Amino acid sequence: MPPPTLGEFEQQLIDHIGRHGPITFEAFIEAALYDTQFGYYPSRRRQQGSTPVGTDGDYFTSPVTHPAFGALLALQLREMWQRLGSPGEFVVVEMGAGDGVLRSDFTEYAERELPDLANVLHYSATDLVPPVGSDWVAGHADLPTAITGCVISNELIDAHPVNRFIVEAGAVREIFVDYRNDAFVETVGDVVEPEVEARVLPFVRSLPDGYRGEVNLRLGYWSDSVSATLDRGYVITIDYGFDRPDLYAPTRLSGSLRCYYQHTLGQNPLRRIGKQDITAHVDFTAVDHTLMVNGFTKNGNTTQSNFLTNLGIEDFLRYVEDRSRSREVSRSESEEDMVGIGALIAPEGLGNFRVVVHSRGVVGGVDDQQLSNTGPRGLTGIDGGPSLAAGHPAPSLRDAAADHARLLRAGNPFSQSRSQIEDPPTWEQLFSDEP
Repeated sequence: MPPPTLGEFEQQLIDHIGRHGPITFEAFIEAALYDTQFGYYPSRRRQQGSTPVGTDGDYFTSPVTHPAFGALLALQLREMWQRLGSPGEFVVVEMGAGDGVLRSDFTEYAERELPDLANVLHYSATDLVPPVGSDWVAGHADLPTAITGCVISNELIDAHPVNRFIVEAGAVREIFVDYRNDAFVETVGDVVEPEVEARVLPFVRSLPDGYRGEVNLRLGYWSDSVSATLDRGYVITIDYGFDRPDLYAPTRLSGSLRCYYQHTLGQNPLRRIGKQDITAHVDFTAVDHTLMVNGFTKNGNTTQSNFLTNLGIEDFLRYVEDRSRSREVSRSESEEDMVGIGALIAPEGLGNFRVVVHSRGVVGGVDDQQLSNTGPRGLTGIDGGPSLAAGHPAPSLRDAAADHARLLRAGNPFSQSRSQIEDPPTWEQLFSDEP
């Protein structure tokens, strides 16, 4: 069989490997996702209207699933603003804002339902690769500094390039990318960065030979960026992942590296180079540590389902049901809203994501040792309390300015009409930590 036809991007990688030898997976993923000419994100966002997210993209996120996500975050941040003493300016910085859907939903709901917050709100949406021609999302270089407010990231850290390792004869070895016999292949060698080995060594005795995993060495840079951005206030980090003992559990033999292409889950990053998304589960122990080094205190860690339920998502669901029952909206519209809102807390999918809150310069933060012994600390999303959504209407897909996935539409990979004739991927398949 003749070798496959190579594109210019693949040839550049082959030439680099030929000159310098095998490259780390971190370097490979950096090129595959972020190369300015051929990388996945720049190429997907180079043309107006092109996006990696949503029905026409490769994966879903909570903001594109339903505007209730942004509305509930607005309610939580209004409470945070109040905990800070209701300052005259409250700045929200979203890192990894993508197409700006969360910014649109958040500010719309604040302007309509939370005028006190809206009057002091400045929302700065930034992304390493902002969409071409976007009026809503700026580049990473435009991050503000020394703000009072909140830094939000939703599914940002899972997109960091990671190093990969394998356990061989009880030792930590690194996995590299090479090119041999007309194909990109994995090869194993000595660990390049000592921190890779240091993260894994405490767990090696319980890990079988052949065990694979990932280490994100870029979290320190992310934390430094958060620290420079936020002088006083909160950090909300939403992503899929685990604390380190669970991330490196013996049962997770193949690690957590995942690829997404047209809503199809894969585990081979050496295919479709520059054309598929590559992610890895987040090490939340490292998130806590890097932020602690920068003077932040952990307020809590919970699932997205618990977080949104504490804020009052069930009030939103009842509101949609009541409007449907009174025929204020059509049955089809209410069903779309119900399915979209429900997907945000689905235990086998988005609801199983982690929500971690840190703070600096705020009375009421707690460290890890205190977490199990503390009562309510004033953040409803983390600790519970009266619903913040009570008395507020739920936002609707029909009225939102930004485009969202319509989970009941025929063109959607999760639609009911398609499921009758095909076998579409489930939320569990797309977001599971197991292969």
